[in-house]
Amino acid sequence: MAARRLHNLAQDLEWLGCELEHYGQLHAHEGFPEEGPTWDAFAEKQRGVLITAQKIEHELQNAVRFNPTSLLGIQYPLEAAFEALSDLLEAVEEIKRSAIFAVQTLPGKVRAFSRMVDTYLKSAGVVAG
Repeated sequence: MAARRLHNLAQDLEWLGCELEHYGQLHAHEGFPEEGPTWDAFAEKQRGVLITAQKIEHELQNAVRFNPTSLLGIQYPLEAAFEALSDLLEAVEEIKRSAIFAVQTLPGKVRAFSRMVDTYLKSAGVVAG
């Protein structure tokens, strides 16, 4: 896993999640129509969140498949790497559910996920960005 790629994907997810919540508010103010420019923008942002979340899952799964210690660094035991992976994947799953069922909760979740990724990368001694 490239730390920079994971970091960038987390930032993209944060941005898209906040945009989706914004368009969700606009959509709600319009009475939840299922057509029109606001609906189209909402659906596009929703797809963006889900696609980016899938890319993050793929990066995390590849990191463990090829070198599990790269997730947190060589100084950490394998169990810690798997626990970190589990935490990150669980957070991504929650973001995906929110993107579909509760967009109003996304900003907090995507911001927390970005911080979580940064914390893990710093623990590994990797400076992303």
